[in-house]
Amino acid sequence: MRFIHTADLHLDSPFLGLTSMPKLLWERVHSSTFTAFRKVVDEAINLKVDFVLISGDIYDRDQQSIAAIEFFIKQCERLNQAHIPVYLLYGNHDYQIVQDTGRLPMNVHVFGNRVMTTTLTLSNHDTVAISGFSYDQRWIKEDQVKKYPLKRNETWHIGMLHGATRQSQGNHYAPFAIDELIAKNYDYWALGHIHKHQILNEKPPIIYSGNPQGRHKNEAGQHGYYLVESQGNKLVPQFKPVAEIEWTSLTVSVLPTSNLTEVEQFLSQTIDGKLKKAPFQLVELTIANIEQLSPTIQHLLANGDVLEHLQDQNADNGKWWVYDLLLQPQDSLPSMTDLDEQYWQQAAKEVFTLANVAELTKSLAKDTDLAAKLTSLDLQQLKQATTQLLRRED
Repeated sequence: MRFIHTADLHLDSPFLGLTSMPKLLWERVHSSTFTAFRKVVDEAINLKVDFVLISGDIYDRDQQSIAAIEFFIKQCERLNQAHIPVYLLYGNHDYQIVQDTGRLPMNVHVFGNRVMTTTLTLSNHDTVAISGFSYDQRWIKEDQVKKYPLKRNETWHIGMLHGATRQSQGNHYAPFAIDELIAKNYDYWALGHIHKHQILNEKPPIIYSGNPQGRHKNEAGQHGYYLVESQGNKLVPQFKPVAEIEWTSLTVSVLPTSNLTEVEQFLSQTIDGKLKKAPFQLVELTIANIEQLSPTIQHLLANGDVLEHLQDQNADNGKWWVYDLLLQPQDSLPSMTDLDEQYWQQAAKEVFTLANVAELTKSLAKDTDLAAKLTSLDLQQLKQATTQLLRRED
């Protein structure tokens, strides 16, 4: 048996914050969620898999774009022509009342809003039971795993679940415990919701496939899907990257100089040397040892002129593009006594907490898109950005 596990396609994601991109590059980035899923379908057909699993969040928001819907139908039809069944469920971004499959091809099986199990028989006569459910609302606070049946007489039993491990009383996304999943005695758990591919458990495999295409800097690194194959009495997953673009962060120590052209050439050459050829890289560049540069160069780095030049000069290189340029924070804030620094560090430690951020942004969390971004905040980056702004005001 061979199948593909994917999730969190987020087709037609808006990719906010990249409006300064050249038009052709922006079109490539904006279409990357479509391109990544097309690659998944290409590989499903080429590998002649037995079926494809999609564990939620096919679309980026509950009100899907026509372009995303049409594209998804077309890709499912390609799988239909190749006689490959698709099993999908809806998550917290594309939640809906499931009444029928609508315009989806006959090969697509959509899980309803209550846990259900469907069974298929493979060409070698193995039987496969697949259990799952679709979200009917944005938040599902109740643990749904208890509603999944135990494995019975089928050759293989697979669980599909869009949710998050139980962390606190505030969980909203079908919270579960890994031990609960293991207790069902399934052969594989195909998870969705977390956008970083990861293996939570090996025997049996309990896996987040991550999203096929990272959509912002907090989704850096490789993105793709899992190809799962039977070996004896177990299922063995293998991660396969398909992302059209990747987000990456680089830190560069520049040579001391007062020549702007030399600085920009050095930065471009250094980025070229550090990055692999494919896929295309969107780069957050941090400049270290800025104190060794002339005041004029430091000013041009701080006010965005160097970033703008880098973007213009490398708009067509086909390998990378710098979307942000940061100056590495110094060990202490300027014009501060040791006591001031001590108070700042202590205050920052107390202020930049998940609880405080959640309290300050609770009104924003009512918006689906903003809520998704708030859950992926990097508190260390937030603290550094605040420190950098304070320096500029100094």
